[in-house]
Amino acid sequence: MHTLLVSWIANYPEQLMIACVSSKNSPISVATAAEFGNATPLPPRTRTYMLQKIQEAIVACDPSNIVLFHKICLAMKLNGIIEPFWKPWGTACPSRFLTPDALHQWHKFYFDHCLRWVINIIGGEELDRRLATIQPRTGPRHWLNGVSILKQCTGREHRDLEKLLPAVAVGAVPDNVLCALCAITEFIFLAQSLFHYDETIHSMKEALREFHHYKSSILQAGGRLGTNGPLDHFQIPKLELAQHVARSIRQMGAPYQWSSDITECCHITHVKKPYRLSNRCNYHTQCCTFLDRQEKRRLFRLYTTVKSSASESALLLEMFHEAKLVALHCPDPNWTSGIVPDKHLVSSAHAQWSIFDNPRSQVFETDTTAILLTLRPHHSGLSLHGASALLGLHDLIPALGDFFSG
Repeated sequence: MHTLLVSWIANYPEQLMIACVSSKNSPISVATAAEFGNATPLPPRTRTYMLQKIQEAIVACDPSNIVLFHKICLAMKLNGIIEPFWKPWGTACPSRFLTPDALHQWHKFYFDHCLRWVINIIGGEELDRRLATIQPRTGPRHWLNGVSILKQCTGREHRDLEKLLPAVAVGAVPDNVLCALCAITEFIFLAQSLFHYDETIHSMKEALREFHHYKSSILQAGGRLGTNGPLDHFQIPKLELAQHVARSIRQMGAPYQWSSDITECCHITHVKKPYRLSNRCNYHTQCCTFLDRQEKRRLFRLYTTVKSSASESALLLEMFHEAKLVALHCPDPNWTSGIVPDKHLVSSAHAQWSIFDNPRSQVFETDTTAILLTLRPHHSGLSLHGASALLGLHDLIPALGDFFSG
């Protein structure tokens, strides 16, 4: 017996391989590259459809004739696999268990395409200048040196950029281009909701429909550029996959729970960090030893908290800490509220670090309040007179005098 295959988290190339589909096709629907920019989703690539296509390819040519069989498979939009691993796995269907991946399908798409459209229209220098003039704030990334020359960013930086790009593009791009950019940004934000209702799904579909309505203005403004010049199409696989997010939500629940953020973050904490602490020689054993000792330390801390606590506060604080760690990967507030009831919430402040935390800041939390403190000031060694002039606070020194004298 096998458990039901609910979700397989993978990026686009992996999804093609799992669905037994050749490149430049959709692993979720029957769409081809020429149909990736359509405003209407095509029928899903179901389990029955794929198994029938594979059988037709086997009948047309003997699979042992690899060269000829591969040519026939490519003509039928297949990659040549004749025994998919999900074939004997109950009713597993790639169009269902290949759920949307927020990190690659939305955030990476935004960085690779939406950002590039703006750069192509207004120029990288102008975009960098606009980003650099934004007042630095604690929390979101301040792009002092711009983004036009960056090749890759972290998931957190992708999200921070999505919050700023439509605002800084105002007045620099045509209005219809701005409408398209705002629409696709709204779609991404709505799709990340932890809870979905008919109203949110409808709003998400309308945002995507609005993007397709205005997307031609991006081509007219010269936003789509290739190696050989301007492009007149939207043959973007991740744009086609966005058409099936609403269907996936109704079948499989909120996409946020299937994001590869979980595995990517674990790759940092469970692979990269232990490797950097090793001597790069026989590092497999050292990494496993590091993870084993880290787990034993965590269990020992929990045990000493349980045995030495004179009240329930320390234990509840530890439980709340464990719940917060789980919430980083599966942010369901009901889980935390079930572990720590309202009447037992701990009021003592404690430092909470997140794998997405900005290294320039630290968060101190209680049950009702979160205080974000900057660890390193943006302007160090600045006198009061200099700060007063820089920030335009001409009454700063008199106000400080009144405060300390009072």
